[in-house]
Amino acid sequence: MLTRKTVILAKVESQYGTDPTPTVSANAILVKNVDMKVQGETLQRDFLKASISQLTFVRGVRHAEVSFETELKGTGTRGSLPAFGWEGALFRACGMLETVNAGVSIVYSPVSASVESCTLYVYKDGIFHKITGCRGTFKLNFEVGKYATVSWQFSGLYNDPADASPGAQTFSSVVPVPVLGASLSIGGYAAVAEKLEIDLNATLAPRRSLNAANGIVEWIIANREPQGSFDPETVTEATHTFWANWKAASALALSIGPIGTASGNIVTVAAPKCQYKEISYQDRSGVLAYQVPFALGMNSGDDELTITIT
Repeated sequence: MLTRKTVILAKVESQYGTDPTPTVSANAILVKNVDMKVQGETLQRDFLKASISQLTFVRGVRHAEVSFETELKGTGTRGSLPAFGWEGALFRACGMLETVNAGVSIVYSPVSASVESCTLYVYKDGIFHKITGCRGTFKLNFEVGKYATVSWQFSGLYNDPADASPGAQTFSSVVPVPVLGASLSIGGYAAVAEKLEIDLNATLAPRRSLNAANGIVEWIIANREPQGSFDPETVTEATHTFWANWKAASALALSIGPIGTASGNIVTVAAPKCQYKEISYQDRSGVLAYQVPFALGMNSGDDELTITIT
């Protein structure tokens, strides 16, 4: 069996935990760095007896976790969802509302209620794992000259694996564009940085139930504390007041994009209130730079981060 022969399908559930039956022709997603774990409690039977030998243990609550990376790119047609191979199901299962403005844009923004879920099919070269009731979180990764990626992390309900292969998959033909001319801006200042990370940082929590076959009735997004970091070159305070903004905990507008120029494959990410958590110095091949972790706050609520595809 081969590690590279891994396939993931994803589809939004109409009812939590009910398999919507994703297909290889409509729901296959290009992924890399897949890490799947089936978790189960080990219940030791530590009773007193004449022998010090251990008793066999019992398996308790069970669930599944999966993480992977995808490209951050568009659908290929402006303001239109594709027929196959789109990561929108993943954003929706991470507590992001999908708004399709026909012919104009697709926008993802956070929600605090009615969070959707998805089913993931994970094929590991002949071994098939079905993970229903998935909810998750993600991190956006931008690095100069490389295409942007999304790192995903999901938790879901355990189902017994089976021997199965997915069959031929149909993937999106849209090609990601490198992060060049990306118009990174913080508080109106065009920072010279090599990397930017934006992490939704959602907290996933299980609802345990005596009635659930595997001990968990649902995975919920209990909280989110969006954050990130970037590495701008140092400049004088007269150019940009990094230190004054840190001291005052100033809330600055952050944006990156548009990335790309082809209609249907342009990505822009924005946050209305970015606050510097700390500032430290670093050397970048002889260039003095900062490392700046930040937090993302809300404006009016459920608007601390937007991802727009045009």
